[in-house]
Amino acid sequence: MRFLKTILIILIFSKSICHAQQNNTVQKYKLSGFINKKIPVELDISVSNQLILGEIRYLNTRSKQPIKIIGRVENQNQYSLHEFERDGNISGIIDATLKNNKLEGEWYATKSDTSYAITLTLKTNQNLKQEIFSPLKPDQLAGEYAYQYGEKGYQGSITIKKVSGNTYSYDIGSVTRDPGRNIADASGTAILKNNQLIIQVNKSCKFKVKFYNGFLVISQDGSYQLNDCEFGFNATLEGTYLKIK
Repeated sequence: MRFLKTILIILIFSKSICHAQQNNTVQKYKLSGFINKKIPVELDISVSNQLILGEIRYLNTRSKQPIKIIGRVENQNQYSLHEFERDGNISGIIDATLKNNKLEGEWYATKSDTSYAITLTLKTNQNLKQEIFSPLKPDQLAGEYAYQYGEKGYQGSITIKKVSGNTYSYDIGSVTRDPGRNIADASGTAILKNNQLIIQVNKSCKFKVKFYNGFLVISQDGSYQLNDCEFGFNATLEGTYLKIK
């Protein structure tokens, strides 16, 4: 069951973010509360249309270092938030509903099948830093991007290099979860247009790469089955990749 849930998280999460459109309205929220009724946390998020950016802090840690949040809003105030460490590892996932000034739902650990209830209360202090939703400039897109759902979960990385003008090369690989990992990979060149690249795996399979500020999202482009891509079973290039280099 956890295996199927991880697949759905990757596919739905990437598709939802890719379809989110930028606008000038940004809602900012500061929340605090507990995971499992005993782990104190603070969550600062900004929401622009369906896209969520922000950070979470675990207050029972010595450093209280913020962890980057990337997420999306679904229908009826359903929030899906991913905690990204600096190396692209996703340490936790929050699936919750924002209602009556409370964010309530479940927090999932990616390194195990553990999940706990999370309840956060909206605070009145809205003096939060402005998250940057606008995409990177073309000369800042090159680099290495990665994601990883814990050591045994789905993981992938992509290297983007500028060739000349609006032409970029890409080298991407991702694997399914342990045990018996299956592989999806692709490499080649593509033209940057509207802050996007198209990865053409074969005549029947292609993916869209959309760049944001410090991360990119890869989603299916067109209607086809994953087996048309000739990847390993359940393997996909789709996902949200954090820029790590």
